[in-house]
Amino acid sequence: MKKILSLVVVALVAVGYAHANGTSPKSPVGMSVVKSGDLVKLFYRGEKTGKVKVSIYNDKGQKVFVETMRKTEHFMRPYNFSSLPEGDYTIEIADEQGVRSGKVSHSFSSVPGRRFAHLTRLSAPESKYLLAVPNATSDELTVRIFDEQNNLLYQETEIVDGNFAKLYNLDKATANPTFEIRDDNGNINRLSKPLRK
Repeated sequence: MKKILSLVVVALVAVGYAHANGTSPKSPVGMSVVKSGDLVKLFYRGEKTGKVKVSIYNDKGQKVFVETMRKTEHFMRPYNFSSLPEGDYTIEIADEQGVRSGKVSHSFSSVPGRRFAHLTRLSAPESKYLLAVPNATSDELTVRIFDEQNNLLYQETEIVDGNFAKLYNLDKATANPTFEIRDDNGNINRLSKPLRK
């Protein structure tokens, strides 16, 4: 129900933007940002097909992510903020019509026992990733790695006492893997570090 409500709000915002710019409500133009936990969904519709650049900035104005899409008129892109520090972020879209932006406040959930795992891509030409779980209690962590089509590439259960860190070399198996970390209490983190274009 909440997901349906979010989509209705996005549609209303897009239609409102279209009316403000004198365009037909059948073809709303603009961007909308919907946040659900650590996941931020960006909805975009342009006036025509072209190049669109998406940039995400932290509250210090530093660029933390950028990607460029070519020959696109509209899209919905999910962005996982779980590996970013708490704070206010700006999502900016630049296309042939100009620059639009939206704000997102990111804070970690207060769910008891939640882990704050961190994933770092170490080298761009190779597929090396450092997974770290600071201050882990004495228990087991199951690490699963998926490719872009959600196929399981790797799975292992690690015994943890204190801090956990491990280097994974995926040997160019996938450009944008997703790491899933599950503890023995059922807490789950899904992290990814997509390539910057």
